[in-house]
Amino acid sequence: MKPVRAPVVAVVALLTMFAVFGGFAHAQGRAERGGGGREVYCASNDSRGTRCQMPWRDSVLAQQMSHAACVEGETWGRDPYSVWVKGGCRGNFRDARAFGWPGGDHRPGDDREVYCASNDNRGARCQVPWRHAELSRQMSDAPCIEGQTWGSDRYSVWVKKGCRGQFREARGGYRHW
Repeated sequence: MKPVRAPVVAVVALLTMFAVFGGFAHAQGRAERGGGGREVYCASNDSRGTRCQMPWRDSVLAQQMSHAACVEGETWGRDPYSVWVKGGCRGNFRDARAFGWPGGDHRPGDDREVYCASNDNRGARCQVPWRHAELSRQMSDAPCIEGQTWGSDRYSVWVKKGCRGQFREARGGYRHW
């Protein structure tokens, strides 16, 4: 009987390519370091889910990069040292401790902003790196009225009834709703 070499060589070549290119999940989503290694980009391409490894234990969405909503617990979530995304959510993720949570490096007066959107009139909650927020730019036709269609509490902004906008750290007085 003759040795079967061609199929063995093909299988070895296929396994090598699989190992080098990271398998099929690489085509569905990707993780890239950006911002001097302080952020990791994770993407759900074609609305497929994927998981991205993080160099830190706890992550936070620093910047949404997709038109599709990134809602924690629905289209993205975190586990120790990883983030999962699905439904077309794409964004830059950071170490939660370095993005304004206790022990982080947030400085009052930073000009960072966070986009938060109520899509299809559904409510949403977005994490922010500061204790209280203010609306810096409304981006929806639907009204954004503090206390009615948007508000903030410790480290988050909530929106509903179609309100979409950019939020920044509240300066000066803060209303308790």
